[in-house]
Amino acid sequence: MARSQKYDVEAILDAAAEACREHWRDTTITHVAQAAGAPTGSIYHRFASRDALLGALWVRSIRRFHEGLLVASKIDDPRESLAALARHVPRFCRDNPADAKAMSLYRRTDLIELVPESMRDDVATVNDAVDAALRDVVRRRYGRLTDRRVRLALLATRQGPYGLIRPLVGDTIPADYDAICVASAEGILALGD
Repeated sequence: MARSQKYDVEAILDAAAEACREHWRDTTITHVAQAAGAPTGSIYHRFASRDALLGALWVRSIRRFHEGLLVASKIDDPRESLAALARHVPRFCRDNPADAKAMSLYRRTDLIELVPESMRDDVATVNDAVDAALRDVVRRRYGRLTDRRVRLALLATRQGPYGLIRPLVGDTIPADYDAICVASAEGILALGD
């Protein structure tokens, strides 16, 4: 019979998220081990390097963030769907500060080079489903899909809202940022009309 793992991957990632909230990009394997109450060897047994561990945390956090984006993209009214996409950014970051902090550890394009080969495809394709969902909403909103409209929608619903709240990630994000992000998104999306 196999022995149960005392320090499973999810528990280690939870500890990494806790350590990341405090130390951000300075997080070390020692910080994670202390947060987990585990020896560093248990961390290295599951993750070959600091970048493999924090990269796995980043991917998990991004996937959690994407869950709400995918729900918002399914709203029938495309204008309300796009507003919900923009509103999701401050709400997710407010409700999930550890994931929000972890999402800011890396740029996806940089992380691809840092993680082990076995993780590179996960990092490279992590946005594929939400990008396809956004293209569908753009098609419904405008009637015709163009590269410019997709770029505007990406800026309006993800890049813009995240840029607005990024300085606050890990701290309190005021509730009025929801409306600010939506108003900004509506202005940007109007450029596609």
